[in-house]
Amino acid sequence: MSKLEDVFQQKFANKQFFNESVLKGISKSVKLHDEVNNVRSSAAACLNVMGYLNQHQKDIIPFFSYFGIQIEEVIPFPQNVNVGDEIYDDKGPIVFEWIGPKKSPINEKGGSRGQNRTSIDAFMLAKIFGKTRQIFIEWKFTENYSSESYNHRFSGTKGIERLRRYSTVLSALRNDSFPFNFKEEDTLGLVDFSYEPFYQLLRMTLLARKTIPIKIADFIIDDYAILHLSHSSNAYLETLSDQHLKYSPGLKKYIGRKLHDTWKELLSDKEKQKFYFGYWDKALCKLTDNDYKQYLCDRYE
Repeated sequence: MSKLEDVFQQKFANKQFFNESVLKGISKSVKLHDEVNNVRSSAAACLNVMGYLNQHQKDIIPFFSYFGIQIEEVIPFPQNVNVGDEIYDDKGPIVFEWIGPKKSPINEKGGSRGQNRTSIDAFMLAKIFGKTRQIFIEWKFTENYSSESYNHRFSGTKGIERLRRYSTVLSALRNDSFPFNFKEEDTLGLVDFSYEPFYQLLRMTLLARKTIPIKIADFIIDDYAILHLSHSSNAYLETLSDQHLKYSPGLKKYIGRKLHDTWKELLSDKEKQKFYFGYWDKALCKLTDNDYKQYLCDRYE
């Protein structure tokens, strides 16, 4: 039986979180996903695992090293810090639903942490290769993006606004280390990022790019890393299908390829060095043995 299935996850219906104190460390300004209490919730899985790391911080470096991120030093996240008029009063080095400054650097109007705004599932600061970096983490568990709306994010009137919003940001980067592997005239373009996981990664990349350098308390953040994590049993998400790329003509040649490998190919050479990926369930082995780890392994590994 797959651990992604509802029939398996229902065993944990009465213990959605190993430790409820995980939730107490999140700012009251955060709007958690409506599905956070669903046993198959990706948000809950992220909170369980990243919450473990907040409570067992010596395991942060081994966990991230599994994905090739060589952290030299974990930088404690400052409490009650003002980041561009957005107050972060979260507790722990890992912050959930990060948006950066209150005014969106990527032209998004309104919204807040976790609601109607590009919000990073988990965020932390670390010293990597001598640079102080922000790490953006996208977390997947049971997601199954099969509906038309998830495959065509640039359709309809909302799609027009999305194209305007993000193309304006990209246009300003044309002569400044453009992050994607586009040519001046090409079959590959912004509309090819219509599939939801690519649309999310597009926004993450732009937000990361537009928020460096940034000052957080006494730290100057001068670089970033993006980590995209999924579950090893989610084969449907992992392999790109004709349905996924139905509205992405420039990506048709990638049908049958892996999601992560494909995204990396779509990045510029410089941007490739900032992108990491892997299966978060496979990294649970890096955690210190205790009751919390046992819960995570029983439920997700």
